[in-house]
Amino acid sequence: MINEREIAALVARFGMGNQLTGGVLLVDDEPNNLVVLRGVLDDEERWQVHAAASGDEALAMVGKVPLDVVVTDQRMPGMTGVDLLEKLRRVRPDIAGIVLTGFADMDALESAINRANAFRFLRKPWEPADILEAVRQACNHVSQRRIIERLVSLLSERGEMLRASFEEVKRQQQALLHLERIGTVGRLASGVTHDLRNMVASLREAEYQLAQHSASPELRETFTLGMAHVERLLATLKTLQDFAHAGKLEIAPAPADPADVVRDAVTISRMDLNFRLRRLVVDVAPGLPSLQADRLKLSQALVNLIQNAVQATGKDAAVRISARLAEGGTVELSVEDDGPGVAPELRPRLFQPFAAGKDSPGLGMGLYMARLIAESHGGSIRLVEPPGGGTRFELHVPAHARNG
Repeated sequence: MINEREIAALVARFGMGNQLTGGVLLVDDEPNNLVVLRGVLDDEERWQVHAAASGDEALAMVGKVPLDVVVTDQRMPGMTGVDLLEKLRRVRPDIAGIVLTGFADMDALESAINRANAFRFLRKPWEPADILEAVRQACNHVSQRRIIERLVSLLSERGEMLRASFEEVKRQQQALLHLERIGTVGRLASGVTHDLRNMVASLREAEYQLAQHSASPELRETFTLGMAHVERLLATLKTLQDFAHAGKLEIAPAPADPADVVRDAVTISRMDLNFRLRRLVVDVAPGLPSLQADRLKLSQALVNLIQNAVQATGKDAAVRISARLAEGGTVELSVEDDGPGVAPELRPRLFQPFAAGKDSPGLGMGLYMARLIAESHGGSIRLVEPPGGGTRFELHVPAHARNG
């Protein structure tokens, strides 16, 4: 058993303070017995003594005064001492009970030990020293029990803090890994961008020559769309470079009509033959407020969502693009498809870099870039799973001002 010195050391070490209240409740239906018991314990300044003339009165006092120990007579009308301790055990299991009993009650008390969980039984007639020692031991028992319970609670709290710290370390490690990989992609993008710009210069000359030699409208349209596709690739690479170098996206905000953003995204997407094989449904609500946005980057984010929808569906499947005013004064740009939905194992890291499914042809950067673009505009992006199946991505951007 832990001694008083060890208890004091634990209390001091963990800064728990004294776990005892000093309260002792005396219960007896004989007033003279209460007077004698109070006289014994009142000589000890360490205890605050309270008295009750019945079990019911004692139970009523339990919730009103701080207590450590209850000293009760066994034979009382209405409720015996064991009955009292049994009820007390259910509401205050941290309080120790001492039963005062005559020799004739011992057989009954032995069968009630488990039920009442009494700390001690003292046989009448008792000696003052026996009462003092029993109460002192009971207080030590209560202190130990409360200290153990408090230590268990502290251990649980610190264990939870340790778990949270461990999760934070894991999160930081993942963030560092992502930054390292993004830095690598940024360096690769820099080289590709240099070569691509040289190619664009040559293509511009070819475009000029086509115009000079009256090339067919079909050929010129195909060439123009191809050039627009290359320009979009350059914009994507530039975005990757900017983020890899600065750790954030730089945007050039200006008033932009949501309808124009949708139209730009659809125009760029039409360069993809697979997109043309889908059934496009565009729904832009009239009178939407203007956006203070980087129109090019915002349309790029929408293009990334459209590409995901195209990859998730087959020929003649519907791809629905919409723009509407949402709650909170934001404009919602959404892309929805009837595909199989997002794989469960992919959902927790869906908007993280390199989060690509097993059969995905890309690097898994599309949704991540869409998230960065949304957040750089003070907005957000989320996945919604429609009741009928499929996938819906909603990009929310704060409105700037109402048109007109």
